[in-house]
Amino acid sequence: MSDYTFDFTQADATVYDMNQITQRINSALAEMESAVEARMQDWDGAAKQQYAVSKAQWDKSAGDMGVFLEQARLTLLQISDNYGTTEQRHAMLWNDVRGG
Repeated sequence: MSDYTFDFTQADATVYDMNQITQRINSALAEMESAVEARMQDWDGAAKQQYAVSKAQWDKSAGDMGVFLEQARLTLLQISDNYGTTEQRHAMLWNDVRGG
């Protein structure tokens, strides 16, 4: 039988990393958008129109990614909370068995 453990420190670190990654992605996208739009002033016609179409898809995907990362982060927090609650409940049960 294999043992399974939950590492609360690792879970917290993962949640922190997910927040940092989300912030870095948003920052990189904002920088990229600023750089492209500064150069777009000279564009016209089909190139400018296609950029608008592509940017709409890019914005939607970036927004979706943020939503999915947030859902994953909240799920991991819930899992961590559930494990913590279960551990506390089991510790209290064993304390009661010992006559504590």
